[in-house]
Amino acid sequence: MDRRRLAYGLTSNVVLLAIVSLLTDVSSEMILPILPFFLMEVLLADAFILGLVEGLAEGAVSFTKILSGRWSDAAGRRKRFVAAGYGLSTVMKALFPFAAAWPHYLGMRVAERMGKGIRDAPRDALLAESAPPEVRGKAFGFHRSMDTTGAIAGPLIALGLLGWLGASFAVADAYRIVMLFAAIPAAISLGLVFFVRETPRPPQAARPLRLSFRGAPRALLTFVAIASLFSLAEFSYVFLLLRAGSDEGTTVAIALYVFFNVIYAAGAFPAGILSDRIGRKPVILVGYACFSGMAGLLAASPALPGLGLLLLAFALYGLSYGLTQGTERALVADLAPPEIKATILGAYHTSVGFVKIASGIAAGLLWTVVLPAGTATFVFAFLVSSAATVAMLAWRAPVRS
Repeated sequence: MDRRRLAYGLTSNVVLLAIVSLLTDVSSEMILPILPFFLMEVLLADAFILGLVEGLAEGAVSFTKILSGRWSDAAGRRKRFVAAGYGLSTVMKALFPFAAAWPHYLGMRVAERMGKGIRDAPRDALLAESAPPEVRGKAFGFHRSMDTTGAIAGPLIALGLLGWLGASFAVADAYRIVMLFAAIPAAISLGLVFFVRETPRPPQAARPLRLSFRGAPRALLTFVAIASLFSLAEFSYVFLLLRAGSDEGTTVAIALYVFFNVIYAAGAFPAGILSDRIGRKPVILVGYACFSGMAGLLAASPALPGLGLLLLAFALYGLSYGLTQGTERALVADLAPPEIKATILGAYHTSVGFVKIASGIAAGLLWTVVLPAGTATFVFAFLVSSAATVAMLAWRAPVRS
């Protein structure tokens, strides 16, 4: 097949895994844009608790990612771990509406994110193994675009349901009903996982957990350190929603979240193709700079910046995600030795994810204690992400990246 054709490299597995992610994100994104308001208005949490919940959830995800990557390498199978992860997440989403207090939700959220941790590294390895190496960036970019298309549909469905339910139900009940509906696409996506095909691989000898990066080249280890630094700045989306909600109200905040995901989805696929042609580093570098620009914009703006400035901030946020999320994974997959690819992907996710515990707690603490309207949170994000951008600029990319 001609490599120049748009469909080249988008195998049946790549497409099916992308559809699974699309439906999963429809489910997740029906919940996520209302999450900060549900926690604060219904479960009586504050911004610090919000950061704590998201930080601990990311910590849980990071630990299970490294385990599942190692297990799938050792077993020579990916699909069983992918299915188990999607299954756990689906069950927890069905339980979200029944949380009576924020500690209840914290436990469910941590378990749901563990499901993501179980599936992500084996799925990324399966995705990398399902596409020709020369268009691996395209495969990851396509997957991220489909994933984020679900993230566009999910908030729109949530907005429609909230508008429909608002006339008959209290706000708290409307939030819970939306969460209950969100379990439906998650269950469908779980069923589709069983149609994914994989080629059995020879099992690999189990490696000690502390040696999960053994065999990784120095350039990859340096990149993981830079990505981890950037992760410290890359706080949860919930703080942007809080900022937008305080300025423009909940409905506008959710609409801006949809706008962010439109930009993310539109950018991810072209970013993957571009990274195949010009290299991963320039694409990631621009993505880091976009995030730094967003944080700097909100840090320097007045307490009530206006809708135009928020639109620009959410656009930069979406560009940053579109340029970095798939491209970073493709770069790690490029440089990881084939026999331990899932283990290295899991170690990468773990390194970045553990930093997000500190990121969430720091963002929530700065928001609550230091300055109003999140100014200190955005200043911190700007300074750290700028340092990561400079480090990425200085990083020497290997030929294979």
